[in-house]
Amino acid sequence: MLSLLTRTKSFRDPWVGHPALNRRFQLHRRRVELAETLCTWRRWLKPGRCADLERDGFVVIQNFLPPSQFAALRDEVESRVSDVALQHPMPVNNRVGFQPKQPFTGGFDRFDGGTLNRFLHVDPLVLPQAAAVCLDPRLSSCSRQVIGLPMDHHKVDVYLTVHGEESETPDLQKDLHRDTFFRALKFWLFLRPVERDDGPFEYVPGSHRLDPVRLRWEQSTADAALLHRRQPNVSGSFRIGDEALASLGLPKPVAVTCPANTLVLADVFGFHRRGAAVPGRQRLALYGWNRPYPFLPITW
Repeated sequence: MLSLLTRTKSFRDPWVGHPALNRRFQLHRRRVELAETLCTWRRWLKPGRCADLERDGFVVIQNFLPPSQFAALRDEVESRVSDVALQHPMPVNNRVGFQPKQPFTGGFDRFDGGTLNRFLHVDPLVLPQAAAVCLDPRLSSCSRQVIGLPMDHHKVDVYLTVHGEESETPDLQKDLHRDTFFRALKFWLFLRPVERDDGPFEYVPGSHRLDPVRLRWEQSTADAALLHRRQPNVSGSFRIGDEALASLGLPKPVAVTCPANTLVLADVFGFHRRGAAVPGRQRLALYGWNRPYPFLPITW
Protein backbone atom coordinates (compact mmCIF):
# COMPACT_ATOMS: atom_id res chain seq x y z
CA MET A 1 0.00 0.00 0.00
CA LEU A 2 3.00 2.33 0.32
CA SER A 3 2.75 3.11 -3.41
CA LEU A 4 -0.36 5.17 -2.62
CA LEU A 5 1.87 7.68 -0.81
CA THR A 6 4.40 7.99 -3.64
CA ARG A 7 4.54 9.52 -7.12
CA THR A 8 3.23 6.24 -8.57
CA LYS A 9 0.53 7.04 -11.12
CA SER A 10 0.19 3.89 -13.23
CA PHE A 11 -3.06 1.98 -12.82
CA ARG A 12 -1.12 -1.20 -13.44
CA ASP A 13 0.09 -0.78 -9.85
CA PRO A 14 -2.07 -3.14 -7.75
CA TRP A 15 -2.95 -0.45 -5.19
CA VAL A 16 -3.23 2.66 -7.36
CA GLY A 17 -5.35 0.59 -9.74
CA HIS A 18 -7.25 -1.28 -7.04
CA PRO A 19 -10.79 -1.68 -8.46
CA ALA A 20 -12.63 -1.95 -5.14
CA LEU A 21 -10.88 1.02 -3.52
CA ASN A 22 -11.58 3.20 -6.53
CA ARG A 23 -15.18 2.02 -6.82
CA ARG A 24 -16.07 2.33 -3.12
CA PHE A 25 -13.86 5.19 -1.95
CA GLN A 26 -12.92 7.07 -5.15
CA LEU A 27 -9.29 6.42 -4.34
CA HIS A 28 -7.84 8.33 -7.30
CA ARG A 29 -9.85 11.43 -6.47
CA ARG A 30 -8.69 11.29 -2.84
CA ARG A 31 -5.03 11.16 -3.90
CA VAL A 32 -5.54 14.13 -6.23
CA GLU A 33 -7.26 16.15 -3.49
CA LEU A 34 -4.61 15.38 -0.87
CA ALA A 35 -1.77 16.29 -3.23
CA GLU A 36 -3.50 19.55 -4.15
CA THR A 37 -4.10 20.46 -0.49
CA LEU A 38 -0.45 19.96 0.43
CA CYS A 39 0.73 21.83 -2.67
CA THR A 40 -1.52 24.77 -1.76
CA TRP A 41 -0.02 24.74 1.74
CA ARG A 42 3.54 24.76 0.39
CA ARG A 43 2.73 27.63 -1.98
CA TRP A 44 1.23 29.60 0.90
CA LEU A 45 4.39 29.12 2.99
CA LYS A 46 6.68 30.44 0.26
CA PRO A 47 4.73 31.86 -2.68
CA GLY A 48 6.14 32.63 -6.10
CA ARG A 49 5.44 35.79 -8.07
CA CYS A 50 3.97 35.19 -11.52
CA ALA A 51 0.38 36.31 -12.04
CA ASP A 52 0.10 34.91 -15.59
CA LEU A 53 1.24 31.49 -14.43
CA GLU A 54 -1.31 31.53 -11.62
CA ARG A 55 -4.13 32.56 -13.95
CA ASP A 56 -3.42 30.50 -17.08
CA GLY A 57 -1.22 27.61 -15.94
CA PHE A 58 1.57 28.63 -18.31
CA VAL A 59 3.63 31.71 -19.04
CA VAL A 60 5.59 32.91 -22.08
CA ILE A 61 8.50 35.30 -21.42
CA GLN A 62 10.25 36.66 -24.48
CA ASN A 63 13.79 38.07 -24.29
CA PHE A 64 14.38 36.06 -21.14
CA LEU A 65 18.14 36.63 -21.17
CA PRO A 66 20.12 39.76 -22.10
CA PRO A 67 21.15 39.55 -25.80
CA SER A 68 24.85 39.00 -25.13
CA GLN A 69 24.21 36.28 -22.56
CA PHE A 70 21.72 34.54 -24.82
CA ALA A 71 24.12 34.64 -27.79
CA ALA A 72 26.85 33.03 -25.70
CA LEU A 73 24.44 30.35 -24.45
CA ARG A 74 23.11 29.59 -27.94
CA ASP A 75 26.56 29.33 -29.49
CA GLU A 76 27.79 27.09 -26.69
CA VAL A 77 24.82 24.73 -26.99
CA GLU A 78 24.77 24.64 -30.79
CA SER A 79 28.46 23.69 -30.77
CA ARG A 80 27.80 20.94 -28.25
CA VAL A 81 24.85 19.58 -30.24
CA SER A 82 26.97 19.48 -33.39
CA ASP A 83 29.84 17.71 -31.64
CA VAL A 84 27.53 15.06 -30.19
CA ALA A 85 25.87 14.51 -33.59
CA LEU A 86 29.27 13.63 -35.06
CA GLN A 87 30.03 11.18 -32.26
CA HIS A 88 26.50 9.74 -32.07
CA PRO A 89 24.54 10.02 -35.33
CA MET A 90 20.81 10.32 -34.77
CA PRO A 91 19.10 6.91 -34.73
CA VAL A 92 15.69 6.07 -36.18
CA ASN A 93 12.80 4.15 -34.67
CA ASN A 94 10.11 1.98 -36.24
CA ARG A 95 8.36 0.87 -33.05
CA VAL A 96 5.13 2.33 -31.70
CA GLY A 97 4.89 4.00 -28.28
CA PHE A 98 7.36 5.25 -25.69
CA GLN A 99 10.77 3.65 -26.08
CA PRO A 100 13.51 3.12 -23.47
CA LYS A 101 16.50 5.40 -23.13
CA GLN A 102 19.50 4.84 -25.37
CA PRO A 103 22.35 6.26 -23.25
CA PHE A 104 25.65 7.58 -24.53
CA THR A 105 28.44 9.57 -22.89
CA GLY A 106 26.99 12.91 -21.86
CA GLY A 107 23.33 12.18 -22.55
CA PHE A 108 20.75 9.85 -24.03
CA ASP A 109 18.21 9.43 -26.81
CA ARG A 110 14.59 8.40 -26.32
CA PHE A 111 11.80 7.99 -28.85
CA ASP A 112 8.11 8.86 -28.56
CA GLY A 113 6.94 6.92 -31.58
CA GLY A 114 8.76 8.54 -34.49
CA THR A 115 9.88 11.60 -32.52
CA LEU A 116 13.49 11.60 -31.32
CA ASN A 117 14.20 13.26 -27.99
CA ARG A 118 17.93 13.88 -27.50
CA PHE A 119 18.94 15.02 -24.00
CA LEU A 120 22.43 16.32 -23.22
CA HIS A 121 23.48 16.72 -19.61
CA VAL A 122 24.46 20.19 -18.42
CA ASP A 123 28.03 19.67 -17.22
CA PRO A 124 29.36 23.02 -15.90
CA LEU A 125 32.80 22.19 -17.32
CA VAL A 126 31.38 21.59 -20.79
CA LEU A 127 28.41 23.98 -20.80
CA PRO A 128 29.22 26.79 -18.32
CA GLN A 129 26.74 29.23 -19.89
CA ALA A 130 23.93 26.71 -19.62
CA ALA A 131 24.90 25.85 -16.05
CA ALA A 132 24.69 29.53 -15.11
CA VAL A 133 21.18 29.87 -16.53
CA CYS A 134 20.06 26.88 -14.44
CA LEU A 135 20.66 29.01 -11.33
CA ASP A 136 18.52 31.95 -12.49
CA PRO A 137 16.33 32.92 -9.48
CA ARG A 138 13.32 33.53 -11.75
CA LEU A 139 13.11 29.82 -12.41
CA SER A 140 12.80 29.10 -8.70
CA SER A 141 10.18 31.83 -8.29
CA CYS A 142 8.07 30.27 -11.04
CA SER A 143 8.63 26.82 -9.59
CA ARG A 144 7.34 27.99 -6.20
CA GLN A 145 4.29 29.45 -7.96
CA VAL A 146 3.44 26.00 -9.33
CA ILE A 147 4.55 23.47 -6.70
CA GLY A 148 5.67 25.47 -3.67
CA LEU A 149 9.29 24.35 -4.05
CA PRO A 150 12.40 25.91 -5.63
CA MET A 151 13.86 24.78 -8.93
CA ASP A 152 16.45 22.00 -8.77
CA HIS A 153 19.26 22.99 -11.15
CA HIS A 154 20.21 19.34 -11.56
CA LYS A 155 16.93 18.75 -13.40
CA VAL A 156 17.90 20.74 -16.49
CA ASP A 157 19.20 19.40 -19.82
CA VAL A 158 19.79 20.52 -23.35
CA TYR A 159 16.86 19.09 -25.30
CA LEU A 160 16.79 18.53 -29.05
CA THR A 161 13.46 17.37 -30.49
CA VAL A 162 13.48 15.87 -33.99
CA HIS A 163 10.02 15.15 -35.39
CA GLY A 164 9.52 11.92 -37.30
CA GLU A 165 7.05 10.60 -39.83
CA GLU A 166 3.99 9.46 -37.88
CA SER A 167 1.79 7.37 -40.15
CA GLU A 168 3.35 4.18 -38.75
CA THR A 169 4.86 5.43 -35.47
CA PRO A 170 2.58 8.12 -33.99
CA ASP A 171 3.85 10.31 -31.17
CA LEU A 172 1.53 9.98 -28.14
CA GLN A 173 2.93 13.23 -26.77
CA LYS A 174 0.95 14.93 -29.53
CA ASP A 175 -2.30 13.92 -27.83
CA LEU A 176 -3.64 16.33 -25.21
CA HIS A 177 -2.74 15.02 -21.77
CA ARG A 178 -1.77 15.94 -18.26
CA ASP A 179 1.46 14.42 -16.95
CA THR A 180 0.45 13.11 -13.56
CA PHE A 181 -2.14 13.40 -10.77
CA PHE A 182 -0.43 16.32 -9.01
CA ARG A 183 1.07 19.66 -9.96
CA ALA A 184 4.45 19.56 -11.66
CA LEU A 185 6.61 21.99 -13.59
CA LYS A 186 8.27 21.98 -17.00
CA PHE A 187 10.05 24.76 -18.86
CA TRP A 188 11.73 25.31 -22.21
CA LEU A 189 14.12 28.17 -22.93
CA PHE A 190 14.06 28.01 -26.72
CA LEU A 191 17.40 28.56 -28.41
CA ARG A 192 15.92 28.63 -31.92
CA PRO A 193 12.68 30.21 -33.11
CA VAL A 194 9.63 27.93 -32.91
CA GLU A 195 7.29 28.14 -35.89
CA ARG A 196 4.02 26.32 -36.54
CA ASP A 197 5.72 23.57 -38.56
CA ASP A 198 8.18 22.92 -35.71
CA GLY A 199 5.54 21.31 -33.48
CA PRO A 200 5.15 24.09 -30.88
CA PHE A 201 4.16 23.46 -27.29
CA GLU A 202 0.37 23.68 -26.92
CA TYR A 203 -1.50 24.35 -23.68
CA VAL A 204 -5.15 24.64 -22.65
CA PRO A 205 -5.35 27.86 -20.60
CA GLY A 206 -6.86 27.37 -17.15
CA SER A 207 -6.75 23.58 -17.31
CA HIS A 208 -4.42 23.47 -14.29
CA ARG A 209 -7.24 24.45 -11.92
CA LEU A 210 -8.73 21.72 -9.77
CA ASP A 211 -12.48 22.32 -9.50
CA PRO A 212 -15.39 19.89 -8.91
CA VAL A 213 -15.84 19.30 -12.66
CA ARG A 214 -12.17 18.40 -13.08
CA LEU A 215 -12.27 16.14 -10.03
CA ARG A 216 -15.22 14.21 -11.47
CA TRP A 217 -13.36 13.89 -14.76
CA GLU A 218 -10.27 12.62 -12.95
CA GLN A 219 -12.18 9.84 -11.19
CA SER A 220 -14.26 8.86 -14.22
CA THR A 221 -11.10 8.65 -16.35
CA ALA A 222 -9.46 6.54 -13.65
CA ASP A 223 -12.47 4.23 -13.58
CA ALA A 224 -12.28 3.82 -17.35
CA ALA A 225 -8.55 3.08 -17.15
CA LEU A 226 -9.28 0.24 -14.75
CA LEU A 227 -11.62 -1.34 -17.29
CA HIS A 228 -9.39 -0.92 -20.34
CA ARG A 229 -5.90 -2.01 -19.38
CA ARG A 230 -4.39 -1.51 -22.84
CA GLN A 231 -5.33 2.14 -23.28
CA PRO A 232 -2.74 4.94 -22.84
CA ASN A 233 -4.56 6.30 -19.76
CA VAL A 234 -3.58 3.18 -17.80
CA SER A 235 -0.11 4.75 -17.50
CA GLY A 236 -1.63 7.53 -15.39
CA SER A 237 -0.80 10.31 -17.87
CA PHE A 238 -4.45 10.88 -18.71
CA ARG A 239 -5.39 11.81 -22.30
CA ILE A 240 -8.33 13.97 -23.33
CA GLY A 241 -9.82 14.69 -26.74
CA ASP A 242 -10.17 18.25 -28.01
CA GLU A 243 -13.91 17.70 -28.28
CA ALA A 244 -14.17 16.97 -24.53
CA LEU A 245 -12.62 20.26 -23.36
CA ALA A 246 -15.88 22.22 -23.56
CA SER A 247 -17.58 19.79 -21.16
CA LEU A 248 -14.97 20.81 -18.56
CA GLY A 249 -15.53 24.49 -19.30
CA LEU A 250 -12.15 24.80 -21.00
CA PRO A 251 -11.07 26.63 -24.17
CA LYS A 252 -9.15 25.25 -27.13
CA PRO A 253 -5.37 24.78 -26.74
CA VAL A 254 -3.01 27.64 -27.56
CA ALA A 255 0.03 26.94 -29.75
CA VAL A 256 3.11 28.77 -28.45
CA THR A 257 5.09 29.90 -31.49
CA CYS A 258 7.86 32.23 -30.44
CA PRO A 259 11.25 33.76 -31.27
CA ALA A 260 14.49 32.43 -29.85
CA ASN A 261 15.30 33.48 -26.26
CA THR A 262 11.74 32.79 -25.12
CA LEU A 263 11.02 30.96 -21.86
CA VAL A 264 7.86 28.84 -21.83
CA LEU A 265 6.99 27.50 -18.41
CA ALA A 266 3.94 25.38 -17.57
CA ASP A 267 2.10 23.57 -14.80
CA VAL A 268 1.79 20.18 -16.49
CA PHE A 269 -1.17 19.13 -14.37
CA GLY A 270 -2.88 21.22 -17.04
CA PHE A 271 -3.63 19.73 -20.45
CA HIS A 272 -0.87 20.16 -23.02
CA ARG A 273 0.79 18.47 -25.97
CA ARG A 274 3.57 18.65 -28.51
CA GLY A 275 2.03 20.21 -31.61
CA ALA A 276 1.83 18.60 -35.04
CA ALA A 277 4.99 19.14 -37.06
CA VAL A 278 6.56 18.61 -40.45
CA PRO A 279 8.76 15.48 -40.31
CA GLY A 280 12.41 16.36 -39.84
CA ARG A 281 11.78 19.73 -38.22
CA GLN A 282 13.59 20.37 -34.93
CA ARG A 283 13.25 22.27 -31.68
CA LEU A 284 16.24 23.10 -29.47
CA ALA A 285 15.87 24.28 -25.88
CA LEU A 286 17.30 24.32 -22.42
CA TYR A 287 14.71 22.13 -20.71
CA GLY A 288 13.88 21.72 -17.04
CA TRP A 289 11.37 19.82 -14.97
CA ASN A 290 10.36 19.62 -11.33
CA ARG A 291 8.04 16.78 -10.36
CA PRO A 292 8.03 16.77 -6.55
CA TYR A 293 7.02 14.17 -4.03
CA PRO A 294 3.30 15.09 -4.03
CA PHE A 295 2.57 14.56 -0.35
CA LEU A 296 5.35 16.77 1.03
CA PRO A 297 3.95 19.15 3.69
CA ILE A 298 6.99 21.42 3.99
CA THR A 299 9.14 23.61 1.76
CA TRP A 300 12.62 25.15 1.91
